[in-house]
Amino acid sequence: MIKRISEKELFKTKIFTIKELELELDTGKKVTRQILDKGDTSLIVPINMHDELIMVKEYFPAIDEYQLGLPKGRVDPGFDPAETANKELQEEICYKALKLEEIGVLTMSPGYITQKTHVFLARDLVESKLPGDEDEELEIVIHPFAKFETLIAQKKITEARMIAALYMARKFLAL
Repeated sequence: MIKRISEKELFKTKIFTIKELELELDTGKKVTRQILDKGDTSLIVPINMHDELIMVKEYFPAIDEYQLGLPKGRVDPGFDPAETANKELQEEICYKALKLEEIGVLTMSPGYITQKTHVFLARDLVESKLPGDEDEELEIVIHPFAKFETLIAQKKITEARMIAALYMARKFLAL
């Protein structure tokens, strides 16, 4: 079993921390690894009573593009992923879910990034607005859920977690 011997903070921002870990392998060999420590998030697939997906068009600075996205947000200390999911729905698309089901947990590059993304399916949506923390006004986009693959083919959605969440929701609904 690999054992963590030590952990040192190398760099910290308000969004993530880069850490250096010293590990001892099963063989007794000691190695050093760097990781990006980032808090968990909730990602929500909201489907209205007309079987339509409710998304937001938002700017993604790392790729310098506007794309369609699902409501999402950081799970703050003291909150659980489900509370965060319903809060983000109200902030980003002005609905809350009366039926909210966690359908999975995703990781990205788990050898380097600690973040887990809790994926929720939100249904039985009712209007409810909370003030958001976005710097820009979010544009709401509604699209038939059954046709989400066209958005992927058109490169309107390229983010891997969102694509995975849509397929997870479709499989969950088919069961």
